Amino acid sequence: MRLTIALIGLGLLLSACSGLGGEPPIVATLPMNPTQPTFDPTMLAQIHAQITPSAATPESTSSVPEEALGTVSGQVTNATVGAKLPADLEIELHSVDRAFNDTVLKTKADADGKFIFQNVPIRADRSYFTAAVIEGRYFASDPVIGNPASPTLNLPFKIYERTADPSVLKVANVVTQVSPEEGALHVVQIVRFENTSDRIFSTDERLGEDRFASVRVKLPDGARLLGFATDEPRFQVENGVITDTQPVYPETRHIVHFRYLLPYQPSGTRITLPLPYRTEGIVTLFVNPTNLNVTAKAGDQVLTLQTTQVMGGVPYLVYGSTVQLPAETTLTYILSGELAAPSAANVPEVGSSIQPLALALMVGGALLIGIGIVLLVRGRKTLVAVTTSASEEQERLIAQLATLDEQYKQGKLSKADYTRQRNALKAQLAKLMRKK
Repeated sequence: MRLTIALIGLGLLLSACSGLGGEPPIVATLPMNPTQPTFDPTMLAQIHAQITPSAATPESTSSVPEEALGTVSGQVTNATVGAKLPADLEIELHSVDRAFNDTVLKTKADADGKFIFQNVPIRADRSYFTAAVIEGRYFASDPVIGNPASPTLNLPFKIYERTADPSVLKVANVVTQVSPEEGALHVVQIVRFENTSDRIFSTDERLGEDRFASVRVKLPDGARLLGFATDEPRFQVENGVITDTQPVYPETRHIVHFRYLLPYQPSGTRITLPLPYRTEGIVTLFVNPTNLNVTAKAGDQVLTLQTTQVMGGVPYLVYGSTVQLPAETTLTYILSGELAAPSAANVPEVGSSIQPLALALMVGGALLIGIGIVLLVRGRKTLVAVTTSASEEQERLIAQLATLDEQYKQGKLSKADYTRQRNALKAQLAKLMRKK
């Protein structure tokens, strides 16, 4: 019963959100194929929703200076039990404006991990965070917006030791959405991983400069990958295997969100998702059209039909179950029958979009109906209402990120600056997804 209520809640949430350019509602979390953004735009939209100040009133601007010299301090702690801080740890202070121009200062932490930056220009139109890179992996503080009226910032953060042991990982949720597209299945999958240890998960397998293999997902045979909802340079795809290069941090909601086309045979088309890690959570399948015959299994466990939900004007069969599965279990969905496209009246409007906050809710397993969305940011649950302005801000930021990538391609940024900004901000944005 609880599972049915949860799935109905998910459907109600998604039914309020239409697709992007006629794509399925879940796909509409973000444009799938923009010019490759430098950072993860799903998390970027969330960070900006939290730290971008609203327009100041005349009263506030008349009494607060535009800029003030201040102090930024903090302490680094090693959150892995029994581990020590690296000697001579270099600390970065990032000051980022709304166009994502990044100014970086550096200092060294003392033996206790304490650090301080003096005479830092503090502005209300910039966000600030501290960070450190250890063996090519970034660790960062929460960001704060500067306040010239109170130019003293405390920005501590944690670091972790590293492990390549896959047993520390679990798959907490899997969402699959299937829709027809010109004789093929348009499949969207969202896999959420969690790290149950006090070490970051990242292997020694190098996939480029300061890029190391993390979690992997395998596409079904015959699938044609269409893209990702997040930072595409983060992923490497070879022989149908998606390799993530972003470490999985402790207490973090780590999301791999991708889509592909799979040729359809009315006699039976098989969608498979091997899971090399143990799975503990809800597995959900959305299927359109509703006339299809569906067999859905997680290993030997059958996913039962829970309900039929209309999302973005399109009806979906909803299958799901709460599962506890060992590593190396495969999700198997077999669809058969005539593949009829949805009618034009049911195709979502072009240009409408689902909020990235809805993605955080959907893959987080916390379903809140008729109230708002529980956004897990900065280690605590914050109630946030979905608004049109947040969507507009998201689109603006994605465009800015695409511009930054283009600047690098045109040679306007050095590789070192590009890589440093990309990695530091990417780690910071990932930290905001943490669940503590």
